[in-house]
Amino acid sequence: MTMATGNMATAIRFLPQRGSPRPTPTTTTTKTMATPARRLLTAALAALALAASTLAGAEYPDKPIKIIVPFAPGGSVDILARVIGQKLTENWRQPVIVETRPGASAMIGTQAAAKADPDGYTLIIVVSTHVTNPAMHATMPYDALKDFEPISLLARAPVVPYTSPAFAPTNVKELVAAAKEKPGTINFGSAGPGSMTHLVAEMFKLQASIVMNHVVYRGGTPALNDVLAGQIPLTFATVTQALPQYQSGLVRALGVTAAARYASIPNVPTFREQGFDLVASEWYGLLAPAGTAKPIVAKLNAEMRRIMALPNLGERLAAIELLSSSPEELSDFIRGEIDRWSPVIKKLGLKAE
Repeated sequence: MTMATGNMATAIRFLPQRGSPRPTPTTTTTKTMATPARRLLTAALAALALAASTLAGAEYPDKPIKIIVPFAPGGSVDILARVIGQKLTENWRQPVIVETRPGASAMIGTQAAAKADPDGYTLIIVVSTHVTNPAMHATMPYDALKDFEPISLLARAPVVPYTSPAFAPTNVKELVAAAKEKPGTINFGSAGPGSMTHLVAEMFKLQASIVMNHVVYRGGTPALNDVLAGQIPLTFATVTQALPQYQSGLVRALGVTAAARYASIPNVPTFREQGFDLVASEWYGLLAPAGTAKPIVAKLNAEMRRIMALPNLGERLAAIELLSSSPEELSDFIRGEIDRWSPVIKKLGLKAE
């Protein structure tokens, strides 16, 4: 009886309950066959997507390309975009249109690029505001990292405190001494709140433990004009901003935030030489909308490397160091700049107006 009970129990375990529908013979077989079929379909779709992406890269470009400049015409970003556009047209036989869309700390043009079709026909050149805007604004119309495909770094230019010749200090150390002798009496300009030139000045103040007053200007040119007019004693600007005035003796350069002496102003000592570990540059990078096919990104990157290495390319871009990078290097650089400057902006309590 015990054995019989055990056998019955075993048999009952494999039988359906009374009244329940009997399984069809094909149920298990259908499930077993569905998984390989689904995997095969997924693989086929992935292969088609890869083939389409590769084909798009091979045929690219077959129509005009647009480079968005999120600043006013005539500046260094606009000039750089037009130089690049000319070289792309010469090599690819396709027109390149430079479209200036300034406003809102470059966010108007940058938002337009973020929302463009990710087909490689809309590009944008961004500068340091791309990494400072997220900390300066409570809300952003795009994500500085997720909404873009990095292509290549293009150029950089260090920052210089340019002063009126009537201003007594002739170097960074003397500027620190003057600021400490009369705290809060020295005014300085920059390209505007949150700009790289402003942040460099604030970082310098922190390192030197000095107090100077930032006078707000809407751009580096008005600030420089006030230095020339004697309204303020100095302004922090990119080396390019006042190079002609420096070369003609209208302004003095106290230091440069390059890692080593800069070729355009070889007689100006670096901040490091003067005891301050401050290396920073305004930089320029080329981005595409997120989702742009990798073969197109690779093709654009290869072309940037070629163009940036051309001889005499920098004749229209005095004192700007031309360079290139991989997309991955640009991505890492942007992340690093966000991590570097966001805490400074928050510590200073800087907010966009």
